[in-house]
Amino acid sequence: MRKRLVAAVMVAAVVCPVTMRAEDLTAKVKKAVEQNTLDQPGTKPFHLKAVLAPSFERDKASGRTGEVEIWWAGPGRWRREVKSPEFHQIEIVNDGKDRQKNKGEYFPEWLRETAVALVKPVPDLERLLANVRTGEEKTLVGQTHISWVEMGSDGVVSKGIGAGIYLGASGVSFVSGLGYEAGLQDVADFHGRSIARKVTSGGSGAEVTAKVILLEDLKDTTPQLFDIGTSAGDPILQTRVVDELAMRKNLLPQNIAEWPPLEQGPLEGVLMAKVVIDREGTIRDIGSVLSDNPGLNDSARQRITNMNFKPYVFDGLPVQVVTTVTIPFKTVRPTGVESFETARTYFDRGRKASFPAAGSGPSYVVRAEFKIRGSSGNLETGNYTDTWVSATQWRREAALGASRVVRSRNGDKRYLLTEGPMAGLLRIVLVDMEPIPADDTFVESDWRIKRDTIDGNPTIRVARGYESPDGIPDAKQFNGYWFDQIGQLVKTYGNGLETRRMNFSDFNGIKVARRVDVLDGGKLAMRIDVNDLGPVGTVDSGMFVLKGHEWVRQFTAEVR
Repeated sequence: MRKRLVAAVMVAAVVCPVTMRAEDLTAKVKKAVEQNTLDQPGTKPFHLKAVLAPSFERDKASGRTGEVEIWWAGPGRWRREVKSPEFHQIEIVNDGKDRQKNKGEYFPEWLRETAVALVKPVPDLERLLANVRTGEEKTLVGQTHISWVEMGSDGVVSKGIGAGIYLGASGVSFVSGLGYEAGLQDVADFHGRSIARKVTSGGSGAEVTAKVILLEDLKDTTPQLFDIGTSAGDPILQTRVVDELAMRKNLLPQNIAEWPPLEQGPLEGVLMAKVVIDREGTIRDIGSVLSDNPGLNDSARQRITNMNFKPYVFDGLPVQVVTTVTIPFKTVRPTGVESFETARTYFDRGRKASFPAAGSGPSYVVRAEFKIRGSSGNLETGNYTDTWVSATQWRREAALGASRVVRSRNGDKRYLLTEGPMAGLLRIVLVDMEPIPADDTFVESDWRIKRDTIDGNPTIRVARGYESPDGIPDAKQFNGYWFDQIGQLVKTYGNGLETRRMNFSDFNGIKVARRVDVLDGGKLAMRIDVNDLGPVGTVDSGMFVLKGHEWVRQFTAEVR
């Protein structure tokens, strides 16, 4: 079997779900966070020192270097010093009093998030647990992942930023949300706590790695260490996470330029970004722009940069603010540029034109045979069967030797059974028989649409990911679907594999491909031939139930 086909088999590895009640899940998350947190009651007094630098060589010139040193005697008695080329802060908390000495007017968000994450990967546990209770839980490679969306809104339109937490054997391995981000690595014991010796963070832009070069019991407990002195110190510099609508009350009037014309993607939609605003109301940091059309990202950044606010005041003092900016857009195509329908429209039309399971027609059974050259070099033959009674009662099975993969549905319950060493390959067979992604698994703005030709015939190509200027697709970062003039799917590309669909025949008004060729590097790697397509006849409804193999659809773009 060729190298790319093997890689695709690995991509198709089976993921098993874990079901857990919300209260059990929040208790698990709370325990994990506390296990990885130094700054909490009951922790032994400690002295920590870390050095900060960009995680990747490509970001070496970003200037994101520095040091963090913390002397901690208890939740109400500690000293922290944070240094970088552009900012230096000494903060002392003692007996309910907070004193700061600051050199620099702006505490860079990458530096602040990293300094906090070293001792407290989740700065607001109650807020995180509230999100966990309504989040989506999945399990992947032994880790529990809970994800949710943090919404932003200008009061008329809304959009969300993804957030989540990963739990592994040592507690939290990664967590992110508005105003915090931490990847915990090299975890080791410190008086019963599982503490990371390497923390990646940094907000938007270049990622920063903080390496803990010292973590020991606090030896210096002299009063001078925590002496706040008699001077007033500098005004307390705080950073607060603020709801966008609250911050927009401070937005000053601005001149708004027209959006530029767009050759590709939606002409109307919403975009948003996380921003950091300083104490004077100036935007100092803009995160990744999430847009219904990425073609507007540069224009959106410029528009957001030009926004100015009155200072946001908390407890009588102006503070730095982490919030979102949400903006609707509406534009046009450039003169002379063809306007296409949406990717969703082409996908939906292609499903209905190419696959009988996408319609509301009569029940059917498909039987196919596929051939592939196995690791022994011999040509091996497998079988595929699709039994469809209705949208809520069906079964798909691919088998090769002692291996098989079965997916089925009976009412509201779905099932997945995988067994044997060739299960990954059989997953590919199921995908290639119905490859169009489900509507709930893609973002419209990712797709580019243009006219193309296949074997001299006109098609519409719907694609995403990287391709060279010469049109050569990247094996790992490109997906493409080609539809003919009546909407039928005739070609796909993904994971380095190309499929060609041919020999179409009519079944209840749907043109079904009787042959599917899977090409690897332009050479035939697998051929699927449909031998039988007709009415299903009488079936035992028990065939749609796979006891012990209940499955929740996740980590798959397949409709069935």
